[in-house]
Amino acid sequence: MRFPHRRVPLAPALLASLALLQTPATAPAGEIAPDFAAYLDAFAPNEEVSAIVNLREQVDMEDLKQELRQQNAPRQVRHERVIRSLRDLAGRTQTRLRAHLDSARAAGRVAGYSPHWISNLIVVRATRAEIERLAQHPDVDLIEANFTIDLIAPVRAERGDLPPHANGIGITPGLKAIHADRVWRELGITGAGRLVANLDTGVDGNHPALSARWRGTEPGVDPSAAWLDLVYGGTTFPADHYGHGTHVMGTITGLGEATGDTVGVAFGAHWIACNAVDQDAGPEFDNDVVVAFEWFADPDGDPGTIDDVPDVVQNSWGISEYFSSTPPYTDCDSRWWAVIDNCEAAGCVVTYSAGNEGPGAQTLRSPADRATPPYNAFSIGAVDATNAAYPYPIASFSSRGPSGCDGVSIKPEVCAPGVDVYSSVPGGGYESGWSGTSMAGPHVAGVVALMREANPQLTVDQVKEVLMRTAHDFGSTGEDNTYGMGFIDAYEAVMMVMDGVGYLVGNVTAAESGDPLPADVQIVGTSRHQIADPETGAYVFILPGDTTYTVQADYFGRETWQQSIYVAPDDTTTLNIVMDAAPTGQVAGIVMDHKSGMPIGGASVAVRGTPLAPVATNDNGVYSILNVPAGATYTIEASAANYGSNAAQSAVTPDALTLLALPLATGASDNMENGATGWSHDVVTPGFHDQWTQGTDRNHTPGGNTSWMCASVGGGGYINSLDAGLATASRPLPANSKLHFWHWMAAETETATTAWDGGIVEISVNGGAYQQITPEGGYPYTIVNNPDSPFAPGTPCFSGHHDWREEVFDLSAFSGNVSIRFRFGSDGYVTDQGWFIDDLMVAPDLPPDPVSVMLLPLGGEVTIGPAGGSFDYHLGFVNNTQQEQSFDWWFDVSLADGTVVLGPLATHHETLAAGATLTLPGQTFDVPAGQTPGSYHFNAKIGTPPNSVDAISSFPLTVTATH
Repeated sequence: MRFPHRRVPLAPALLASLALLQTPATAPAGEIAPDFAAYLDAFAPNEEVSAIVNLREQVDMEDLKQELRQQNAPRQVRHERVIRSLRDLAGRTQTRLRAHLDSARAAGRVAGYSPHWISNLIVVRATRAEIERLAQHPDVDLIEANFTIDLIAPVRAERGDLPPHANGIGITPGLKAIHADRVWRELGITGAGRLVANLDTGVDGNHPALSARWRGTEPGVDPSAAWLDLVYGGTTFPADHYGHGTHVMGTITGLGEATGDTVGVAFGAHWIACNAVDQDAGPEFDNDVVVAFEWFADPDGDPGTIDDVPDVVQNSWGISEYFSSTPPYTDCDSRWWAVIDNCEAAGCVVTYSAGNEGPGAQTLRSPADRATPPYNAFSIGAVDATNAAYPYPIASFSSRGPSGCDGVSIKPEVCAPGVDVYSSVPGGGYESGWSGTSMAGPHVAGVVALMREANPQLTVDQVKEVLMRTAHDFGSTGEDNTYGMGFIDAYEAVMMVMDGVGYLVGNVTAAESGDPLPADVQIVGTSRHQIADPETGAYVFILPGDTTYTVQADYFGRETWQQSIYVAPDDTTTLNIVMDAAPTGQVAGIVMDHKSGMPIGGASVAVRGTPLAPVATNDNGVYSILNVPAGATYTIEASAANYGSNAAQSAVTPDALTLLALPLATGASDNMENGATGWSHDVVTPGFHDQWTQGTDRNHTPGGNTSWMCASVGGGGYINSLDAGLATASRPLPANSKLHFWHWMAAETETATTAWDGGIVEISVNGGAYQQITPEGGYPYTIVNNPDSPFAPGTPCFSGHHDWREEVFDLSAFSGNVSIRFRFGSDGYVTDQGWFIDDLMVAPDLPPDPVSVMLLPLGGEVTIGPAGGSFDYHLGFVNNTQQEQSFDWWFDVSLADGTVVLGPLATHHETLAAGATLTLPGQTFDVPAGQTPGSYHFNAKIGTPPNSVDAISSFPLTVTATH
């Protein structure tokens, strides 16, 4: 988290005297911004150019804000002091420069000018020679190019209507995802009494979701204080000729009472708007950003009133060095910084959509990419909270940090729902299918209104700090250049600023060491939970006070902790959590060849779904996993090169040894950790692209690092117009085989069952054409009718968003040499994070033995001399069925080819209940003297002796000629 820069505090009297900087007795010459100077070189001296002329004297807003903070000034006092300071300075210092401009206009060197006070500047249109002359004026500091701004337009043009109550109760998925509905329902806060604004393409003032709460309809309010038309000749009633601003305002505060379409976060708030974004980017005589923020800071022109001043201004615009312009736009453009800062000092929280130029790094537009001071240019990225489950994936188009100002500072600040957002559109209707960070920004703006209803005196910096502190940490731990501080939570943010709430804080530590634990701490009976800080173990909850809560903490390997605690209102309650280690058991066993029963050395064995590190079997195929928390049932999975994987469930009991055999069938397997291993990839259909590569962005293999991915390395997502095929080498297919693989996916969908982009699996037999195969349970999506897709309409596919999951394909209908191909296709519009493939296996579908046998030698290699001897072993049996099993078992000794040379020995009969285990640990076997030297296998077998064998477990036994 970033914190404000610290300054040495000044005495209040000195602060007051320094609130306005004084002009030096001899002012140095001003400066023309370097990029603007280069642009001017192309003009003749008498050609006209538009410029922003910044005066030397500016209000030291940081010192004024500090003074107001020290005085704990209420919002109305802060607003009036700021506005009067800005107006007074402009009125006092612009006289001499304006007199010069009047003379120059009379002489024909200046076409016109507009003075402003929101920052001490004048927008001028003058000849090149006059612009250069102005730079020498003693009151001028910096002259910059003058631009208008550019809309952050929606990503997809296709839009679809959703009926009212599409989500059961007329609340959009995005509102639910940020918990706005909990704020309305549990806290009774809807934004009532607050005022919101957007700087966009305008707003349809007749829309039923918005018309009743336009401030211009309130008694005694001049419409000019509620609607600023900078594009269509100064109209007096809000309109939207593009549609974007109406959609944005709907998300901030839309409420369709007649239809039940609750599309707005703060549907109790009123609104005002400016349409300055509804035009093409380019130089203009005046600068609409300056005019707009000057208006937002004081719409009615009276510094002593604040009911006209919006709590928040959402900005879905920006400029970027990617745009073609003369003079060119630059990264980290700073021309509006002072204007925005001063509007915020007057009380407006300014929020910015980050931009839709992702997924590459350093792609935010200006001014959203501003890196300093820490709370300014509060930028917002977009996630998909409509089609995906929590934790919501970042949208591929969402612009990423770091800031272009220094290449280091983390951006954006937070993220919010911005994919397939349903909101109001001009003409009285509603549409889904709108995607972009300009759909995410208004979610945040609406939360600001909810916070200001809960606590109207919040400063701008306090609002932004709370939004960041209460965000859910997605992506990399801590602040990152994809999600910023995380995904906003309206409920947590409002709770943090309400009166009467209490703070429940503490640390989670291990009982035996005191080390911090990142435990899952929850308030029992509610949905409130959080992961304690992994560095400190700290957690913080903001809860309604004067209430007793039950707090529970869970962490792998620790006993569940629970305690009741009273949380006092308007106070901090500390509850430290000390977690005891849970009782543990040991899981041990053997990994063996399913047919021969011989051990497989070097196999990997993992306890799936736990942080326990995988272990490797020794040369005898034996594995041992210590300190497995007892009292639960785990899935133990084994895999090995040239074998398929196998998994079985086993319950672990305290201080006990659990034996588990894991036979593997011969087959083709690949954990994607050892290079290409015969894989190939290419474009399937000419005119499309291939993007398959091996990368470390995601991995499923326990202890592994890589997977095959159809995406950009580094979290960039996939590109448009893909038809990318990833194929295995051609290999013989054993009879009755199945294909198993794990995959992670984030691809663009249209509905819960239709998709724009997706992946399929195909098979080629004996070098023939690839044909699509179907997983057990079928594909979850079909491709929509989309001429830009490489797939035919209705093609079944994988799509949407899901974490790692396994798919199984029955290949028993195929025989010969086969190649498996993973094929991913995308159209030319929205993209997402991609398709990731890992841990593939093709092997015969062999049912488990009804009863498994495990023979584990103790002490490593077993060697017996000519005088005979003994060795120790563990023996165990597991009933793999849900029925009682009776069976015979025995020992024998065989040669490497399986020929029995001794036995059957010690034949027994056992009966095991359904799912039961029989262990015979620490047994001893005696070998008589005089055995023929050589290499043997010592076998434990189940079946009908001597030759009918249903299950076998073996390990090598060597008899030497000498001791």
